[in-house]
Amino acid sequence: MLPCTLSYEKRILMKFKLLMIPLLLTGTLFAEFKVGEKLPSISLPDQFENTLQVESTDRLLILAFEKDISSAINDYLKTKPAGYLNEHHARYISDISAMPSLITSMFAMPKMKKLPFSIMLINDDLGKEFGKEEGKITVYRIENHQIKTVEFIAPDQLPALFQSR
Repeated sequence: MLPCTLSYEKRILMKFKLLMIPLLLTGTLFAEFKVGEKLPSISLPDQFENTLQVESTDRLLILAFEKDISSAINDYLKTKPAGYLNEHHARYISDISAMPSLITSMFAMPKMKKLPFSIMLINDDLGKEFGKEEGKITVYRIENHQIKTVEFIAPDQLPALFQSR
């Protein structure tokens, strides 16, 4: 066996650096979109199997990361006329990436297909790039794809969101 020429402290430091590399990469790969940044091109399927894009004319991105939050948004939008989201230059995005595929295909998608509006669906790690808070709707106010503000609102604040445009 060869003698170890590194001191104990240097070996510990080397192990620490090796352990930190994946953490740093994760932070870099999944950094949240921030105010002032320009959103990349976002193209997602909806529940009707159409591909939708965030357009330069869109002003609001309304995101749900939890079932209860998504249900609250759905309940609100069901009371609104067809075209309500388009009229307000808004996109509704739901992150369903954590949902098991069997549940998605057998229960969630058939239920979503009954809704009279489109939901852009995140099925991959894109959701990690958006900010989120537990029990809150994430709202990105954008202008020509540039992020102006990021808000986290309670579901009961959703109506005010559409009045403050």
